[in-house]
Amino acid sequence: MLKKKLIITLWILLGVAATGLLFIAAKEKGEKLCKGINVEISKNAKQVFVDENGIKIKVSENGGKAGIPINKINVKQIESELEKDAWIKQAKLYFDNNQILQIDLKESDPVARIFTITGNSFYIDSSGKYLPVNSNVIARVPVFTGFTSNKQKLSSPDSALLQSVKQVANFIISDTFWTAYVSQINILPNTEFQIIPVVGNQIIDIGNADNLPDKFNRLYSFYRQVLSRTGINKYKEIDVQYKGQVVASNGMKDSTAALLQRNNMPATPDSEIIRLDNVARVNSPNKTKTTQHKTKQIIHKINTTKTNKS
Repeated sequence: MLKKKLIITLWILLGVAATGLLFIAAKEKGEKLCKGINVEISKNAKQVFVDENGIKIKVSENGGKAGIPINKINVKQIESELEKDAWIKQAKLYFDNNQILQIDLKESDPVARIFTITGNSFYIDSSGKYLPVNSNVIARVPVFTGFTSNKQKLSSPDSALLQSVKQVANFIISDTFWTAYVSQINILPNTEFQIIPVVGNQIIDIGNADNLPDKFNRLYSFYRQVLSRTGINKYKEIDVQYKGQVVASNGMKDSTAALLQRNNMPATPDSEIIRLDNVARVNSPNKTKTTQHKTKQIIHKINTTKTNKS
């Protein structure tokens, strides 16, 4: 019985001692002073969009300064203040063993810059989040023109369009070939997309944001199998909206290809389907008149077997 009491007493004393040591350690830590600030910015993006000096100034304005007692610096509050910046996706602050305030930042990674119909612009990240234009740097991302809203809180149609922009942008930047190929993407009034390439004087209609891998694969196959023979500037307009084919024309928006697009129609049975081993141009069966010329078009049936880009 006595032995049991001694064991219990021993455990009580050990508990009291441990509590005392923790209290002393906490008190000593609280009395320690911040010896400096170190900012680490994630390098996941190809560019850095957050200014390190600006971060240190903001931290200082919120009480994070060298020489201040550690227990007087509210790291959670500073984290919240930093994350109010749209370009900072996540902020994590802590003191290391040397009493240095470590600031780990994860940046928002833009995927597109969007110009509105009024000439203003903004960025979006991979989730579609609005990012204001950063005066420190211009992000090297796909450029979209013709967006209809300037508001950060978008209406439902605008929000749906923004999701489509995000889909197109994410697809383009995921492939180094298309990233280098695309100069600009125009948003048409019917909310479909039109690509302006870096090389060549044509426009490429891709329609909406559905089935992008298939559309771009057909476009790539068309460049490899047709334009490699005819020359890069053979056609003024290339349309990849319709499954299994590419419609190419030497006119612009008054062309039969454009009329098919406006009427949401695929190639008609009267349109000649030209295989790639017999490339030719045919007169449009529709006698559509334009102000300057009669339009000619060609519809190519593309071999859509996946091709390695090289």
